[in-house]
Amino acid sequence: MGLVPENVLIDYAKKYLKEKGYKKKNKRWTKAEEAFTISFLIQGSCFDKEAYYIRPGIYINELDFSNDYYGHFWIEIKQDSLEQIFDDFEQFVSMWTDKNSIKKMVEWNKRNPIEKRRANCVNYTKDPVPSRACLSISEYVLNYIYKNF
Repeated sequence: MGLVPENVLIDYAKKYLKEKGYKKKNKRWTKAEEAFTISFLIQGSCFDKEAYYIRPGIYINELDFSNDYYGHFWIEIKQDSLEQIFDDFEQFVSMWTDKNSIKKMVEWNKRNPIEKRRANCVNYTKDPVPSRACLSISEYVLNYIYKNF
């Protein structure tokens, strides 16, 4: 299946996300919940006017947002179909707004710190990455999770 045109995705996202209580500003939709703020961002490419990226993110409300443009946890979603985009989005949100789930995933980071990963000392077959979002969590967010979740 081909890529979803950006205008089609935006039109779909407007309705889908509005029904779920998200507020829109430019091409970013956000929804604040008790502990987290959820973001759905459609970001244009600076290299190709037709290209864009889908980057959902989760912010921890007790932490500073200013240094984390995409979120404290974020991924990039493939553009295969509208159904797949929003299924992936909902799975990501479900996983990364559950404190127990987050704690289990960041424990992987504790076992496999960046230095160990850079030295190729992680056996990814025996200890696979639980989520791509685990690889982009900043140190101050990890420390907050270790102390508070």
